[in-house]
Amino acid sequence: MAQLKTKRSCKLLCQTNSPSCKLSCSHLFQPLLSIILVSSIASSAVAETETGVLTITDANWTVTMDGEWMIKFVAPWCPACAQLKEQWERFSSLAAAMGVSVGEVDVTEQPGLSGRFLVTTLPTIFHVKEGSVRRYVSVREAEEFHTYVSNRRWEEVEPLPSWKSPTSPLMSCMAGLFRLSLWIRWTHGYLTGDLGMPVWGSYLSFAMATLVTGLLMGLVLVLVADCLCPSRQKLKEERAGERMIPQNKAHTHTQRQCVISALQLVFVLSRSVCEYGGEEASVGGR
Repeated sequence: MAQLKTKRSCKLLCQTNSPSCKLSCSHLFQPLLSIILVSSIASSAVAETETGVLTITDANWTVTMDGEWMIKFVAPWCPACAQLKEQWERFSSLAAAMGVSVGEVDVTEQPGLSGRFLVTTLPTIFHVKEGSVRRYVSVREAEEFHTYVSNRRWEEVEPLPSWKSPTSPLMSCMAGLFRLSLWIRWTHGYLTGDLGMPVWGSYLSFAMATLVTGLLMGLVLVLVADCLCPSRQKLKEERAGERMIPQNKAHTHTQRQCVISALQLVFVLSRSVCEYGGEEASVGGR
């Protein structure tokens, strides 16, 4: 009532065009407007997480690497996933008291995450503790989920190796491949549905695109391999070009040595002959 009287009195005073009153009115209504905006945002956030199950996507999946999480991978067309929904929502209400976050991934909308976690069957449930990922393979009931976390049964399960971790480069590549498969399926539906292309024409287009892409990638790999590991013939030619001048110098030096050795040999022989002839002449004179 006091606020209502204040508003009415301020409204009456504002009709007098008082600048001070306008300023006081702005200070009065700004906090009220802020409260209304915050309350509306909070109500929308509660509506989005009414069941306590958080939706995990390619954009926010990294938050699951912090803290403790239970994540399930489902699809709308999976009957077992539909049966698990009620138990999963019950477990989310129990997990809130333990400080455990509960998430859900729709593989039809997030194929990259199904590749990153290497999901091959549905529904699949993972337990994540500070980035250590373990697959849950027990009874799919809310009480069992609660016991699994509260009694730390996940410590008895071997975590995924580092190369299969969702943060590893290999799983990042797998996520890209799964997203590519979704794009191909979407493109196929667009070509056959929206453009009216026959199915065999869509398949032929993908075959030609695959062939051209393979040829381009092969050409790039050949060029890279030739730069990093040149062929033996090319390597020999490069080495011959580098050593051509030193080899010629070595050959000339060898020829000079041979000539000098021959001259020395001739000099020694001639000297020996002269000495032998002088000895014979001295003997004959005697």
